[in-house]
Amino acid sequence: MEMKKVTFATMLAAISVVIDILVKNLIGTNTIGTAYYAIPILIAAIFLGFKYSVVIAILADAVGVILAGQPFLPLFMVGPILWGLIPGLFLNKKSNLLKIILVVFGTHLLVTTANSFALYIHIHKSFAAMLAELPLRLLLVIPNSLIIGLLSNAVKEPMLLRESFLNND
Repeated sequence: MEMKKVTFATMLAAISVVIDILVKNLIGTNTIGTAYYAIPILIAAIFLGFKYSVVIAILADAVGVILAGQPFLPLFMVGPILWGLIPGLFLNKKSNLLKIILVVFGTHLLVTTANSFALYIHIHKSFAAMLAELPLRLLLVIPNSLIIGLLSNAVKEPMLLRESFLNND
């Protein structure tokens, strides 16, 4: 049973890395981004719990930064940890779409706040420069939360149809 969970967690981490690198390359900026890399982390939170989702978030972020050729800036690690921890504590297989979207929205707000602080410390070095981008970053929270919540739920539902999925069988 544990091997199934580790295998599933590894696949989710790899998917998160691929999404993260693709989005970073498509957007081409270090200051505005999306949190689509969090979808596999949310799936891990729902099916595996917060211990797995936090580890997946940390590993996927670290590998994604290395493969994208970006410098490691430690305060940006807070965001992925929050993506693993908060949904891992509040979501499970029985979570409905509304709960998923609300948890994603709350998590996204906290991650945006943490990343704004990281931008201030690591990149902008100016509070005014960080504040200049904040309205756009906050504006993206609503549509991104809906997209992430809907996609996570769309992935969750078919997985629940298979009774033996990650159950003791």
